[in-house]
Amino acid sequence: MLKLNLCPNGHTLCLTCKTRVQNRCPTCRQELGDIRCLALEKVAESLELPCKFSSLGCPGIFLYYSKLKHESLCNFRPYNCPYAGSDCSVMGDIPFLVDHLRDDHKVDMHTGCTFNHRYVKSNPREVENATWMLTVFHCFGQYFCLHFEAFQL
Repeated sequence: MLKLNLCPNGHTLCLTCKTRVQNRCPTCRQELGDIRCLALEKVAESLELPCKFSSLGCPGIFLYYSKLKHESLCNFRPYNCPYAGSDCSVMGDIPFLVDHLRDDHKVDMHTGCTFNHRYVKSNPREVENATWMLTVFHCFGQYFCLHFEAFQL
């Protein structure tokens, strides 16, 4: 729940910000008490806000509390490139990363729910022969990254 505190001069601050400013109003420098502004809390709770990933394509508009939950699960939230071993710094949403993996990293792309993959190592005892492989599958309307790694224990 969003809690808003008032200073003696009526300036409003949320609980998180109150802690950051060492319990002093950043406007008038008065000490902040524990007086809550219930009317403003109700207004804040009823605001409808766009998802913070709207610039990446999310069309959602949410009430304050459902917005925070949505953003933690939003399909448009950016991800780091999952291509291991390359220190790739590319970030983007899932459709962008799928194109990036296919075009820039030449990752194997598969559509469907079944696969038959056979991976043969010439000599699994050689450390310099350790390797990994990334494959992307599209099935059930979702993308899955399958990461195989071979290394010496």
